[in-house]
Amino acid sequence: MSKNNFDPKTYYAMALDPIHVGTGGYRLGRVDNTIVREPGTNLPKIPGTSLSGVTRTYLAMQVEGKYPRCAGQGQEKKDEPTSGHCGKEDCLVCTTFGFSKKQNSFSGLANFSDMHVMLFPVGSMQGPVWITSPGQLSIIGDGQKMPSVSENKVKLSKGLNSPINLGWLLLESEGAIDEIETDESIPNDIKARIVLVSNKLFGQIVKTNLEVRTSVAIDPATGAADDGALFTYEAIPRSTIFCFDVVCQSPAYYRIGGKEITAFQSNNSNSISSVRDAVEKGFCHLEYLGIGGMNSRGMGRMKVLNIGGNKNGA
Repeated sequence: MSKNNFDPKTYYAMALDPIHVGTGGYRLGRVDNTIVREPGTNLPKIPGTSLSGVTRTYLAMQVEGKYPRCAGQGQEKKDEPTSGHCGKEDCLVCTTFGFSKKQNSFSGLANFSDMHVMLFPVGSMQGPVWITSPGQLSIIGDGQKMPSVSENKVKLSKGLNSPINLGWLLLESEGAIDEIETDESIPNDIKARIVLVSNKLFGQIVKTNLEVRTSVAIDPATGAADDGALFTYEAIPRSTIFCFDVVCQSPAYYRIGGKEITAFQSNNSNSISSVRDAVEKGFCHLEYLGIGGMNSRGMGRMKVLNIGGNKNGA
């Protein structure tokens, strides 16, 4: 497929609240409800399916007559032909995010990657800092030269002093950071306090600085804590910076049931930019309605920083 038929864009998002995207069950360990992690590195992430699902729902809320039918999984019910996603060629939600029906299916024009942690907040005696590593920076790539750092050393932004403690860990600096190119949408207060650590240390520091909360169920009959209902859960802390990709495809190259896709022609356009506009329209609600679990307990809100603009946030 020619690159003129698809358009990738790297997005950056900041956690406005702690974010808990759980694994779907209890596990033995220091925390009962753990968050999703990358199998190879054990680093926390937000799956692309979670992001795509909530973005679809938030877009459906903004399109008349599409919520709740075209939101969520939209499974068809037996003997109810009008249930599930509508699957029509003029549906902004179904054409952007896809659908599956008995008579036909469509994968959707927007493809989401997982959200990876790029800058992680850690407390220090010099105030909050945001750590990253060569491995995390390589996710965004963009052809820039990847910085390097010794295994048990750090590199510091100008204004930070050596040695520096990252939580319980005290590390010496081997110089200033002058090789990292960060997106202009990331707040300057964060970019001025970046600490570069090795790939090995990054995973350990993140693991020991995740937020862990304890909750208990309330017995409605007594108004007191329910016996044996104490549980703990972890979350990615507030102000974490994520990066992820969304690849949008041109509707002009696809057909649904043999019919041309017309969902984007209301804007006098049937282009890739119209698909991206639909995705970003859904992103806007993440700032208010959030993602993941524990939303009623002060968790989940996230802001996508570089909505609009050119490809790759330029």
